[in-house]
Amino acid sequence: MRAELRHLDSTDAPDGMDSFRPDNPRDFTLLVTAAIGVAGQEGADNFDFVVVGPDWFGNNPPGNGFRWARHFIVLHAWDPKVVRRAIEDLCHRATGATWEEVASKLSRFGHWEFEDDDQRPWAPDLY
Repeated sequence: MRAELRHLDSTDAPDGMDSFRPDNPRDFTLLVTAAIGVAGQEGADNFDFVVVGPDWFGNNPPGNGFRWARHFIVLHAWDPKVVRRAIEDLCHRATGATWEEVASKLSRFGHWEFEDDDQRPWAPDLY
């Protein structure tokens, strides 16, 4: 099975990602939620990505001398089409025998809403 992007949304861009216009297209941050499910099937899980411009890192130095960057997408400059293309490409490449396997691969790049959730229906009984 393969992942499929259903929808992109951002609470940081209430009018939609297409109308989001940062003051500086190379210095911005935007939290994007992607609804992704199994291609050809109903349903989707949410994966969050922090989308930033390359100058954002330089203008927001980490206070402790380093920063982890898991779940980030770094763009050359703001372009909602590039965000969509990047996530669609990720979905196209995320395959597996089960949705859990596919979602686990996707969660290496975006924060999966069920990441580390032992209450998933497929999680082993830990009690």
